[in-house]
Amino acid sequence: MWSSVRAMVGKDLTVSRRNPTFVIITVLVPLVFVSLYALLTTVSTTQPVAVAKEGDGPHSERMMRVLETMRNADGELFEIRTTDPRTAREMFADGEVGAVLTIPAEFDRRVEDGEPVALPLKVFNINADATKNFQLRTEHAVRVFSQQRSADVALTEVEEDSHFSEDMKTTVYLGTSLIMFAVLYASMVNAGTLVAREWEERTAKPLVLTPTGTTPLLLGKWIGAGSQTVVSTLLALLGLYLLLDYPVLSLGPVSWLSLLLLFCYGSALGSLLGAVLRRSLPLVPLCVVVAITHFLLNGYESYMRGFAHGGLVEWTWAATHWWPVSGITQQIRQDVTGLGGPGVDWAALGWTAVAAAVLTLLATARMRRQFRFTQGQ
Repeated sequence: MWSSVRAMVGKDLTVSRRNPTFVIITVLVPLVFVSLYALLTTVSTTQPVAVAKEGDGPHSERMMRVLETMRNADGELFEIRTTDPRTAREMFADGEVGAVLTIPAEFDRRVEDGEPVALPLKVFNINADATKNFQLRTEHAVRVFSQQRSADVALTEVEEDSHFSEDMKTTVYLGTSLIMFAVLYASMVNAGTLVAREWEERTAKPLVLTPTGTTPLLLGKWIGAGSQTVVSTLLALLGLYLLLDYPVLSLGPVSWLSLLLLFCYGSALGSLLGAVLRRSLPLVPLCVVVAITHFLLNGYESYMRGFAHGGLVEWTWAATHWWPVSGITQQIRQDVTGLGGPGVDWAALGWTAVAAAVLTLLATARMRRQFRFTQGQ
């Protein structure tokens, strides 16, 4: 059997080297996807803003320090482009910043006299989510300033009890989802196209009906797909490291085991699609749809949770907990950050392996059924 597997792998690698179109696709699509989301994440973490600082007293300076030092786990909340009032309003008018915050000239006098004072915030509200961020961050700055000014005054505060010991960075949360997408997409396309090629080259029938069965066929396809998927995954990890400073070196044994199971799951799904479609060309866009669906539902679960308050969205969000890819993605996040404790989600790992086995059996049954009830390819 192993001689058949080696021959299958050698043939597939030779064909892929002579016609590298699909190999290039499996590399480029994850890289483009990673780069696009990495740029969006970098931009959305720290928002550029202009401050029209008309006041020049100590309280105005303290407000500026509050604005400049506000940050969360992902970095600074505001990137202050200028504090000159005229330049600030010109930048806002030219669209260089999405908001301009004014510290009025009477700010210091009103603070000293204990009079109410407002900080005018002008936003370009073409995006409701970005507008909300400007508003919330400005309100937070005002609260911090008030607490520093009136330390002896009792203020109403929110007592937060977090599930994790510290906030998980958006870059780690999103980066792990992108790794899941890269492995899943590359394994599906690589394994699926290698299976579909046997029908396109009219060599599937003798391979499927050989006395050794479909095991050498699928095993050879998976090994060939694995070598190509490793290249795609390493390039995706390199892109995440360079663009998002993703802690690649923190990937431990549990993470690599999770990625291996994701590869098996993707290869099994790709083999089934290849056996059903029997054509390489339509398989690629279908794999894109399947991988993006997994990315949005299983990788972006926490974002969907905010909208899961009725209707189809709530049912879809609930379904993400039933599919083990969500758990295995979260397992990688916790392993990388160390926020999940020493435990391993063996249920997610086990059910991913079960899903891969079921898909493999379906692919095998589909191959045999096509030749059992039909003549030819």
